[in-house]
Amino acid sequence: MAITGQTELRLRARVSDRSHGQHPLAVKCFVVAVLAVTASPSTWAQRWTIEPGISSQLTWTSNALFGADTQAHSDTILDVRPRISIRAEGGRLRLAGAIALNGIAYADHTLPSRVLPEGDVSARLEAVERWFFLEASARAVQTSNEAFGVRPEGSTTSNVLTTSIGRFSPYVEGPVSPLTRYRIRSDNTWTHDSSADSAAADSGASGYFGRHVAFIEHDPKPLGWRLEAERSETRYRDEATPSLISDVARFIVDYAISEELSAGLRGGYERNNFVTTDRKSSTTYGAQARWHPSARTLLTAESEQRFYGSSWRLRFDHRTPRLSFNLGLSRGIESAPQSLFELPATGNVAALIDAMFTTRYPDPAERSKVVQQFIIDQGLPATTLGPTNLRSQRLSLVTASTASIGFIGVRNSVVISGFNTRTQDLPDAAMLATGGAAINNVQYGGALTVSHRFGMTVSLGATLEWSRIRGLDVVAPALTPDMTTQSGARVTFNVQASPKTSATFGARYRKIESTVAVPGREGSVFVGLDHRF
Repeated sequence: MAITGQTELRLRARVSDRSHGQHPLAVKCFVVAVLAVTASPSTWAQRWTIEPGISSQLTWTSNALFGADTQAHSDTILDVRPRISIRAEGGRLRLAGAIALNGIAYADHTLPSRVLPEGDVSARLEAVERWFFLEASARAVQTSNEAFGVRPEGSTTSNVLTTSIGRFSPYVEGPVSPLTRYRIRSDNTWTHDSSADSAAADSGASGYFGRHVAFIEHDPKPLGWRLEAERSETRYRDEATPSLISDVARFIVDYAISEELSAGLRGGYERNNFVTTDRKSSTTYGAQARWHPSARTLLTAESEQRFYGSSWRLRFDHRTPRLSFNLGLSRGIESAPQSLFELPATGNVAALIDAMFTTRYPDPAERSKVVQQFIIDQGLPATTLGPTNLRSQRLSLVTASTASIGFIGVRNSVVISGFNTRTQDLPDAAMLATGGAAINNVQYGGALTVSHRFGMTVSLGATLEWSRIRGLDVVAPALTPDMTTQSGARVTFNVQASPKTSATFGARYRKIESTVAVPGREGSVFVGLDHRF
């Protein structure tokens, strides 16, 4: 669908009128993105693609209060989800995203009906050619109210927390010489939580995270270097909690051992107020390496000694037209707003398939559309199991490992994922250290998804999931630690009724065992319909 300049202005006016006062963070950042995009007359003639759609699902469940009541209560749930996808691209503009409203209603009113917003819209404008850029994004995601509670599914309002994330990032960059470049970038992220449970919405995790970086670097040909300065800041909405500020300056030296492999050393100086309200200073030092044998394989590793001990990050990605996998290991400090700033832009299943389709579909916008259609055709979920985001006012030391692998054949597809995350109070950080299990815990789990296509229009998919969260009890070790274990299985049968319409039939079984939440079991059957206009 192409939109003319007059139509675009009318749409902008309608968005402004209807969005006033609702979801302020998401709306403000979206408006910033749109205004930035439309600021230059050269962008008014863009060809916009707008694709509306709607999906619905009718579910009968044996226990609508799964994880919330010891007595099982059956109910019928109707889930209606209108959505709209937006894409635009031009000489200086790129905009893409989707917005949806997930309306969930219970026939027997076992839980309150709600409308949950979902969305992810991002824009990038080259304001001054090859020098000054503006990026903005707005997201709305569903997370858990209680980390030890039941994991929320798509068609439920139980233990659901809606988190809005707005980001605005201006930056300048340019070359000094063919091998030397510079960049100055400011990432600013605002988060806001909302829930039917007022206590959850007032948890204090909402706030601001900013990361501001300036660097100049020279490629290792064979000797390279990088000089950088970085400031990160977290501000929670609670005015009694002071801003958490960290400043780091580094000098990095790299040497190209070969065309594919480079390694080097780093050293620097940091100041922060994490341990006390006074700014404390210390030196940093470490090493890094990079192996990039082809466009399809990349391994990066870095280790650094910081004021809290060792910090490291390792990432290994490999892709082929049929296989894609990634491995990540990391240890570092994190606040609640920062965790959402670093949240991946897409689910792990979609990311794996996107990597496999990179060569066949070089254009990112076209590839994104193909990936979404492939997921629907194969009956795959967009994402599989991962750690629960801890929405509490915190300053944490996080050690994490994640792995995922995807394979697509002529008729069969397989996705496997796993994670292990240890989160605990930053040592000696008295201002935010609580010792509670809600912040100090270990999460681990995994998922397996397989699908098989019987023909051009029919596919069968199955998913197995298992996860556990265990409290560390760092203050007063208990005989019975806080712990929740969840497992589940899902089978779906997908029929492509037309190029733009698909139907889904399926069944699900879940089980939760916990020393904190209410244990229970749930079985359900569902039928769904999805249509793109």
